[in-house]
Amino acid sequence: MIKKIFSTSAAGFYILVFATSIGIATFIENDFGTSSAMKLVYQAWWFELLLTLFSITLVVNVVKFKMVKQKKWALVIFHLAMVLILIGAGITRYFSYEGTMHIREGDSSNTILSRDTYLNFQATSDGDFYEFSEPVLFSSIGSNAFDQKFNISGKLVNVEVQDILPNPANLLVETNSTETGQPILKIVFGGNDGREEFYLGEGERRTIFGVNFDFSKELSDSSVVDFTESPADINVYYSGDELFIKSKTEMSEMVMITQAQSVLPAGRIHPLKLRSFYNTGEKGFVFGDFVASGELQLTSTAVKLENSSIVGVHLKVSIDDEEFDRYVFGRTGGEGRAEIFKSDGLEFSVSYGAKRIKLPFSLFLNDFIMDRYPGTNSPASYASEVTLIDDRSNIREDHRIYMNHILDHGGFRFFQSSFDQDELGTYLSVNHDYWGTLITYIAYALFTLGLIMVFFSKYTRFSQLSRKLKTLQDKRFVVIAMLSVSCFASPNFTQTVNAQESPIAPELSYVGDSHAELFNTAIVQDFKGRMKPMQTLSNELLRKVHGKSKYLGHNASTTVLSMYGDAKVWYGAPMIKFGMHEGISDIIGVAPENLASYKDFFFDDGSYKLGNAIRSANAKPPIERGMYEKQLLKVDERVNIVGMIFAGSFFKVIPIENDINNTWIAETSHQPQSEVPTSPVAEAFFSTYRRAVFDAMNGGNYELCDQIITELKSYQTIIGAAVIPSDIKIATEITLNNSNVFNRLALFYFMLGILFLILLFYSVFFPQGNAWKFRAALVFLVVVGFLFHTMGLGARWYITGRAPWSNGYESMIYIAWTSTLAGLIFTRKSLGAMAAAMVLAGAILLIAMLSYLDPEITPLVPV
Repeated sequence: MIKKIFSTSAAGFYILVFATSIGIATFIENDFGTSSAMKLVYQAWWFELLLTLFSITLVVNVVKFKMVKQKKWALVIFHLAMVLILIGAGITRYFSYEGTMHIREGDSSNTILSRDTYLNFQATSDGDFYEFSEPVLFSSIGSNAFDQKFNISGKLVNVEVQDILPNPANLLVETNSTETGQPILKIVFGGNDGREEFYLGEGERRTIFGVNFDFSKELSDSSVVDFTESPADINVYYSGDELFIKSKTEMSEMVMITQAQSVLPAGRIHPLKLRSFYNTGEKGFVFGDFVASGELQLTSTAVKLENSSIVGVHLKVSIDDEEFDRYVFGRTGGEGRAEIFKSDGLEFSVSYGAKRIKLPFSLFLNDFIMDRYPGTNSPASYASEVTLIDDRSNIREDHRIYMNHILDHGGFRFFQSSFDQDELGTYLSVNHDYWGTLITYIAYALFTLGLIMVFFSKYTRFSQLSRKLKTLQDKRFVVIAMLSVSCFASPNFTQTVNAQESPIAPELSYVGDSHAELFNTAIVQDFKGRMKPMQTLSNELLRKVHGKSKYLGHNASTTVLSMYGDAKVWYGAPMIKFGMHEGISDIIGVAPENLASYKDFFFDDGSYKLGNAIRSANAKPPIERGMYEKQLLKVDERVNIVGMIFAGSFFKVIPIENDINNTWIAETSHQPQSEVPTSPVAEAFFSTYRRAVFDAMNGGNYELCDQIITELKSYQTIIGAAVIPSDIKIATEITLNNSNVFNRLALFYFMLGILFLILLFYSVFFPQGNAWKFRAALVFLVVVGFLFHTMGLGARWYITGRAPWSNGYESMIYIAWTSTLAGLIFTRKSLGAMAAAMVLAGAILLIAMLSYLDPEITPLVPV
């Protein structure tokens, strides 16, 4: 029986169960939240038992198959690495913790709030103070049982969790009960998180966003709410089935339905109007609903628990013979508000949420630094300048914590996480997992070592297959290979792949190529704040609209500038991709296999044909949108892009002088209704340049256009010197755009893979031939392609100032680069392996080129 539990078949079964469990956990997490997946799968006893059995099975099989004695070191290392990963995971699970440290400028902190959730207890009795916590994991599904007894100063305290309420909210309902029913008024404020609702019962006082509300039973009884230091700002009372209001300061009133406005003098009684907007001058609010006899019922608004979700924990607390039934509320990563229970000299409090953990040292925040992308409010980077204070070792060291640069001290690692809205405080993520991290990294290193040894060890499956390939002499493989290559190389195949529908365009006028090349070198600021050559922006816009970087043989810069210079002619140019969905085709009246023009999307009266469909699509939650709605929104984006090209909205080429945020503006930005700064330079430039381009397109003289762009570049260099890229960086980006290196390498690598495959079968058929000479030539070509690949990646790195693997497209081209490098290092002497490496690299680049991955260079989001 034991042999079967730790057999090879059992290991396969464990892997199958593991994979199935992970899949099920993914669905659970999607519908009910991470906590449910953790409780039911990842932290379940059976899942941990599964991993333990799998670890033991790995060790047993190393001994059983005598891998060490047979010198199968690669397999031994692979098995050892897997076991170490599971050991590292176990240490992380049971002995490590994470949390968040918040520090304000000029302050220090030596505590963190745990990422895990706890029931936190405090008790005071006869002058003695007790504090302790119990870890809990509450979830929307599964058991949330908790029943603990504590002896505090001779008193027996029992705490039992009755139930939990995910995402709780108060619901105002009417009731006829004279015991529980009372007049209740709903007050609505607009907060940072949107609409926020509060309830005020008769005889109750409450301070909401700094405004003191008093709901008195009688006007003469307004002192029932005693705001001694700050008298009530708003007095409300209910009398004779009517609501009245009095304010200590003058207040405006606007009836939402009629938009009628009036001023309410201070200190006087006025009828209170529901669903009207009141403004004190500093705060605005609405009295939403009112019930004369109502009560608040706590209910769950959503079953899924997000990381920021509030959880209501229904507690039954008994102190000796006295029982209490209450809710405590809290969330992951935050300290919950405590509920206090008093009984015969014992004060006992319970809260739910994070646990405050004290560190053996502290951090002092000297300064929080925020940099933004030019012309935007989007953070480009942020950093915390801190001083590490550790009295145990008399350490006082200054450190800078920022993206991908951590502070490591005493087994704790500090990462820059977030910041306060006023940018005077920082949030640092803290990890205490020294041994778990170290063991896991060692396991990863062993995995890498095992992978390398696979290619060199004589006792691996890879080595056995290589020896068998060398003994093959069957001519049929050569014939099959030749036939396969001939199919790929046949003219009909090539024509089929490259065949495309050429749109029938009206007579279009184009900007001269020489001026388009000069236009390419002007700098533009995109909506994300990145400074780049106009050529790059043109490529991105045309690729999004048309799917290619050329239109009818003309490059992107020529096309985009022509659209701007003579918009009326280009309204009818069929260039917008709208997919093959017949629903969209029916709306705009264009066959699915064709391209659509800008005017195809509008009726004769100028109304938008997709307007109603777009509103319906936007009204649906993203998760409920089907392929039609998603395609519809993409088409709408393309139409808007074309319209913005015509309007010049993308051409943010004019820097605002002395602007602290280095804002550059476009043609539509200087209009009076625009929120960005205005510039008379922008107004003069765009009106002159558009007219000059139009005249040049019809007359052929680009002297004035060239002069305007030359003067623009000089103006950019002087006024926008703080953010304009260097000439070398501009030239590098233009060269990278023109080379189209990654798309060309896709075909180059793929053809090299086919040639390696042909050479492999040639060597099988003619083992005494001169295959090694051809192999050397092909390896040389691989090296050449790899060098161009490396230069392309290096160019993206230089342009962006960051490693080129930060989005999907960059990850694909980087994986192709590593595949080529691995082929050159490990398999250059194996024709079959080199063929596989080259085909893989070419296929990856081909997928990156043909898929929906956007090659656009984007600013990095700081974390």
